[in-house]
Amino acid sequence: MWLRRVPDSYAAWRDRLAGANDPAFMPIEEIDRKLAEGQAQFWCDGHAALVTEIVRHPGGAVTVDSLAAAGRRKSLTNVIEPAVSQWAAPFATHLRIIGRPGWQRVWREWTHEQSILTKAL
Repeated sequence: MWLRRVPDSYAAWRDRLAGANDPAFMPIEEIDRKLAEGQAQFWCDGHAALVTEIVRHPGGAVTVDSLAAAGRRKSLTNVIEPAVSQWAAPFATHLRIIGRPGWQRVWREWTHEQSILTKAL
């Protein structure tokens, strides 16, 4: 079961999603705005939640990017990710997770495409 943009469910998950992100890169207020304006999608199965965004790249790729995730890992991997994949397949070329390196251990079937390296100034 999956839900998209259900405000009551999002409110219940908002604090956990906020805690999953570094606010210097993706503050929860930006996720709030993207959801309110229809620029992001909210997915929840009751045990985990995910916020995604469709990104159209200049070279033609269309990605569905993960903005924040929280909850049970098995719900993310066994329920939510398959639902997002099925929903995105008709229009997107890739799903992307931009997050901590530990996700690479969870999503073993995903390939490493690019690295995001940061240096604090």
